[in-house]
Amino acid sequence: MNILTQLFSNNILIASIFSNIIAQVLKVIFTYLVEKEWDWEMLTSTGGNPSSHTATVTTLTILLGAKFGFDSPYFSIAFVFSAIVVVDAISVRREVGKHAKTMNEIFFETPLGKRLRESIDIETFKELVGHSGIEVFIGFLLGLLIAIIDIIFFF
Repeated sequence: MNILTQLFSNNILIASIFSNIIAQVLKVIFTYLVEKEWDWEMLTSTGGNPSSHTATVTTLTILLGAKFGFDSPYFSIAFVFSAIVVVDAISVRREVGKHAKTMNEIFFETPLGKRLRESIDIETFKELVGHSGIEVFIGFLLGLLIAIIDIIFFF
């Protein structure tokens, strides 16, 4: 069996990628519901609601546990990896977003920032990189839902 055939027949991989895509599309829809305008950049955003990273790793972890056992090394690896991803989304990347917001305010809303921009090229920092707890929780629920649907129909 060649590599492409293996990849396209890997149900766990496909479901995990599908989970990510659904989460990214939902970000656009949820943003529209709140802001009343379409923001297509949310399709590739690393922040926002729901957390696509959390949805993806949740689907992956649950499906590995369902297929190989929740006592398997595959589940253990995925669980630890997922925990790191979730903690990173809530803490590290969220803090980076807060710092970026503060830096943008300094550089674009203060006299000092204006003077600095006259002498050096300063780009706007990306502020939406992390997640709130609720965004991660909704990502978890989405990943869980997709994993359950996959188990019902494909296992």
